[in-house]
Amino acid sequence: MFAVPAGFPYRLTRNLMIAAGVLYCSLILEAAAGYPLNIHTSFLSELGALDQSTSLPARAMDLGAGVLVLVAAVLARPAARMHRDVMGLMISTAFFGLGTLADSFFPMDCAPSASAACRIAEKHGHDGAELVIHEVTSTLAGLGTIAIGLFAILVLRRIGWAGRRGRAVAVLAAAVSLTNAWLGIETGLEVISGDDLHPPGVLQRVAILLVCVLLAVLLPALKRGFSDDHLARAARNGRDRGGVRVAA
Repeated sequence: MFAVPAGFPYRLTRNLMIAAGVLYCSLILEAAAGYPLNIHTSFLSELGALDQSTSLPARAMDLGAGVLVLVAAVLARPAARMHRDVMGLMISTAFFGLGTLADSFFPMDCAPSASAACRIAEKHGHDGAELVIHEVTSTLAGLGTIAIGLFAILVLRRIGWAGRRGRAVAVLAAAVSLTNAWLGIETGLEVISGDDLHPPGVLQRVAILLVCVLLAVLLPALKRGFSDDHLARAARNGRDRGGVRVAA
């Protein structure tokens, strides 16, 4: 057993993250709606477009996931003050939560993959500020997920990978960072070139699914990483393993 820092409600924070992982998994809504969009050519965010019947529930799920992640990040502050890698993880989680929350308030007017008129408007820059804002907020959330994966690996490395479960979560975190970076690069190249280089649908759905699972399993795997036990051992050595000197 590992004692968590005083003032850190571990169980509540863990449960909030699990709930956020479920809400963020818009693949559930897509399946429940009977796959209204082409999974090869559409983004899951198009489920929240104002011309789609799934708009309200999709935005409500993003809103819920964003709020829960932000609350979890705030609750994790006592743990984050102990180690720089945990602080980085908390900030990354907050960025992801902010981007997801903003997505719910700035949906696209229409789903480009489902409407030729919408695609033409998007191609000629007549899609309005809503799409631009949506792209910014989605990018913020995507960068947050990449950073979450990287900082999770750093915490696991510091605590010795925490057994088989920890190693499995490290592989999952690496997959989250890799798939979201790959998706971001591919989407960015398409925006710059103006051409559709590769259908993004399957890749994005894999990336989203991995994020959902990581949110649900992250805190149990990292519990040792922000425990008082590790801080006490660092104090005996005069410096924590993240490079921060512990006061005598």
